[in-house]
Amino acid sequence: MSVHETVKAPEHFEVMPDYCRYGLSGHGSLAEAASKVIEVITYAREQGIRKLLIDTTKWTGHDRPDTLERYHVASAFAEASQFAVRVAMVIRPELMDPEKFEVTVARNRGMLGNVFDSEEKALAWLLWRPELNQFQDT
Repeated sequence: MSVHETVKAPEHFEVMPDYCRYGLSGHGSLAEAASKVIEVITYAREQGIRKLLIDTTKWTGHDRPDTLERYHVASAFAEASQFAVRVAMVIRPELMDPEKFEVTVARNRGMLGNVFDSEEKALAWLLWRPELNQFQDT
């Protein structure tokens, strides 16, 4: 029996032709949201999924993260990815850090990830193929 047959995908996890997508929805703290995202990144890594789009725009219940919270969350996401999963995350514009501090933290820990205010921008970044200097068709 393979891992694909024994491990259940997280709720709201979709397999697309060139990537996987996860939609986080609900209401709760930043820690609760981060825990769910860590679970999904870990699942993707364990399943050999290399490209993951995470839409967090339907999660409510916490204020804009401060710098320390961004640091801890980004570090945890990087640890979950273990250099294996490219992550494009869509977040509500009012929660974004214009300097993208969390992206820098994650990259410094070996994770290839970025944050965006729209799924369209996130998907374009996620599907970009640097070796061909082009985007994949979706």
